[in-house]
Order: sequence, then structure tokens, then C-alpha cells
Amino acid sequence: MIHYSQYDKDPGIYPTSSFIASLLGANKILIAGHSDPDGDALGSATALALALRDRGKEVKVGHIGRITPNLFFLMDPKELFFELPYNGSYLGEIDLLVFVDCHGPERVWQDLGHQEFLALPPFLVIDHHQYDGKIDGPIDIFHDPIASSTGELICRLLKAGDFTFTAPIVRALLTAIVSDTNFFTQTNATASALKEAGDLVALGGNLEDINVRLNYSWSIGRMRLLSQSLNSLELYCNGQLATMLLTAEMLRAADATLEDADGFVDYPRGIEGVLLAVFFKEVGRGKVKVSMRSRHPVSAREIAQAFGGGGHVMASAYTELTPFAQEAKERFLNGICRFFEVAK
Repeated sequence: MIHYSQYDKDPGIYPTSSFIASLLGANKILIAGHSDPDGDALGSATALALALRDRGKEVKVGHIGRITPNLFFLMDPKELFFELPYNGSYLGEIDLLVFVDCHGPERVWQDLGHQEFLALPPFLVIDHHQYDGKIDGPIDIFHDPIASSTGELICRLLKAGDFTFTAPIVRALLTAIVSDTNFFTQTNATASALKEAGDLVALGGNLEDINVRLNYSWSIGRMRLLSQSLNSLELYCNGQLATMLLTAEMLRAADATLEDADGFVDYPRGIEGVLLAVFFKEVGRGKVKVSMRSRHPVSAREIAQAFGGGGHVMASAYTELTPFAQEAKERFLNGICRFFEVAK
């Protein structure tokens, strides 16, 4: 059964008492975000894990895929984290799974089979993405699609459960919120998001420190890679659509890693008149990750869903089953201008 609750005097959605009871009733807990976790997923998981450890729980944060180097500062203490196998085989003696910043196990283990799914222990979901109603299993969900970030929801949960906000928890939650609001520059930087961030700053959170860690700690390889990727930039649909590529050859030439390309999709979005920026990144194993950033009235989520993906209205992604970024781009361009108000 899925439970929602809302306090009469507060427009925000809060976890039910049964949700908190399920969380505190378990002893051995595994927390996991979506594959290739971003600042919101990793920050939310870290904050919740630290808060539960303070209550005497045995907690681990499992991650799968790539973590960008500018987020490594969140992974302290290091023994709290471990890399999950791709097939979802590791569960140990876990009492409870908690999925954060995603709607369930299929966003963590993308090749999870039906029998493996049925063998999962009870799980909870904490998420702010649009809910599609397709979750089955032993689940209780704390979900608010209006929230700026999962970090904002974790703030509400910790307040409702009377948890202590230690310095590492405050830092992780601020990282989560600023990551999904792009430092409060997007429309999801709501009054609620700003209130939670303000409370965290009042508790000692340092926005300047987080900004330096997230945005000013990159390698020289990233700069070389950015130069090459920008050379691939092209405009379509009367200048409303901008595309960029990242190929394996670019990575080798720049002596860089895939993690160094984090955030590249934001550069073409900065061009005047661009409503949708699309970044095609060869990630290996015969796949290309397609990341999108949009501006009103174009919905990145609507376009991503048309290609089997999802995400936010302004930031979404999907995976194309081809090893070549150029091929993924050509498939994308086939008919894409129908999503724009101005035709070719």
C-alpha cells in the first residue's frame, strides 16, 4: 500500500507516522540512490544514513555506476559506502531497503529480473520525481513531486522524526538541495526549498564551501575535454535546440574520464534562444547516455519519456542502445522539432 500524508497547516507533504516507524523499526538498512548518483541522490542517501546511524542502526549506502570527483567529499566516513554489484545480488541480512531520489529498484539495478525483484526485502521509497504508478512490492512511499529535491524531503523527514542535524548531515542536505536547484537559479527553487536551505544555513551550513567543492575542484583533463566537446556544438530548430557530443576518442585525446564531463549539458543551454540542450555521451557497454536541460515551454521530461527515459521538467535523461554518440543524435533529431513551437 502507498501512504501519503499532509499536515493541515503546512503545504508540504510529510512522511506518515507508519513510514517513520518502518524506518526506525529496522536494524540493518541499505540505502541506495539511482545509478550514476548525482548530488541530490548521494547527498540525500548520506544524510539519511548518518541520521540513522546516530539512532544506533547498522546502515550502508550502496551505489552503482559513476560518481563524479566533485562529490567525493560526501563519502566520509568511507566505510559507510560500498559499490553494489550490477545484478542486485548483494543483500546480506538486510532488514530494509530504502531507495532515495528514485522510485524503486529498477533505477538501481536496471537488469533486475522478476524473481530477483520478488526476493527483495521490504523497501521504502523517498522521492520527488513524477510518480508513474508502476511500483509493485512491499512498499511505503514518501513522495512529493512539487519538492525541489529529495534532499528537501529528507529535511522534512528528519524534522518529523526528531533526528539531530549534525554538521555532516547539514552539509549533505545542502549539497542535495543546491544540486537539484542549480544553486537556487531554477524554477524549482521554491519558498519551501529556500526555507529548508535557510534552516540548514542557520545550523551552520556553509554554501560557499559547497560551491567551491562542487564547481571549483575539476581536473585539467576536464578543461581539455570541454574544449573538444564544445567544438561539436550545433543548433537546430531555428536555434531552439542545441546539441553536444562526447565520444570515446575525445576522452582519450583529453586524457580525461567520463566523470570529467559532468555538467557539460548546461553550456549549450546558456545560448540565447535555446530552449533545449542535449548532450550525447558515449558511456561504454554499447550505450549512449542522453542528458537534456530545457527552458519553458519545452519539457525535457516529456521528450525523455518519448525515448523511454524520465526525470524533471527541466532536467531529464534516457539511454540509447548504440555505442556511437553521433548515431544516437541522428535518431534523436528524427522528428524532434515537433516538440517545439517553432518548426524547422
